[in-house]
Amino acid sequence: MGISDQKHLDFLKEVNIFQTLSEDEIKAIAAHLFIKEIKEGDYVFSRFENEQVLYIVRYGKLVLETALDAENILKKGDVFGEIAVINNHYRTGTIKAEEPALLFCLEGKVLFEVVPPVTAMKIIIEMAKLISSYLSTAQNTSTARLIEGGENESVEFKSTLRYNIHTGKFDKEIEHAALKTIAAFLNSSGGTLLIGVNDQKQLLGLKNDNFRDDDHMLLHLTKLIQERISIKQTQFVRAQVENKDNLKILRIDVKASTSPAYLDHNGEEELYVRTGPATTPMKVSEVYTYLKSRFYNKV
Repeated sequence: MGISDQKHLDFLKEVNIFQTLSEDEIKAIAAHLFIKEIKEGDYVFSRFENEQVLYIVRYGKLVLETALDAENILKKGDVFGEIAVINNHYRTGTIKAEEPALLFCLEGKVLFEVVPPVTAMKIIIEMAKLISSYLSTAQNTSTARLIEGGENESVEFKSTLRYNIHTGKFDKEIEHAALKTIAAFLNSSGGTLLIGVNDQKQLLGLKNDNFRDDDHMLLHLTKLIQERISIKQTQFVRAQVENKDNLKILRIDVKASTSPAYLDHNGEEELYVRTGPATTPMKVSEVYTYLKSRFYNKV
């Protein structure tokens, strides 16, 4: 029981829920942590288990699956288990290791009854901030609110899916622009693409794309993703047509992928990421470092 290695202590200083603690408080918390090693394919816990333990990922990659069929990747520095600790209740999701992982663990009972109250309160406040952030993701926000908020790192608008407004013709490059955004969301932290809305937040609808019906539009989009990105990546993409102010909007919610999403363009593979409100191609010199930190980082 307890962690005293300076390398681990320095790591704890960078963990978001400990960011307001002093060095002495970090050491005090570290004394109450215990270590848990998880083998690839093993579960940390399953939904509805009654366990109040807070986990911090020291290294490895884990998958969180919730009752809402949401899936998130957890890696170095990420915290999980805070909801069950805060409300002293059952787990709300399932955590499984995609690769060997090392976890630092803190029992909820220790946090509330053993850790000095001032220190415990600092941690609880940061945990509450973390929990509240889950509700503000693009995927959990209504389309109306997304349009009102405008484009940002996790929200982008496109006027059409395939119709070039300037030339008055269907255009493969218009499709490519939408696919770039989807691929960038997959490679970053996820996001939502709204088609039928222009950069000025004006609703244009889907009439110009001239699909026979909504199902044909959704089928066309699915085929584009399968052929130009990959069939595997379709599991992270959910699309639906919504009605707003008597106009139709295509909403595409994209989760962060568990593996790199490469976009095929004229026979060449491209890698895109989100940089603020923009979709940016990765330079060849940057690809290795980015992929290592985003998908393969262990230490």
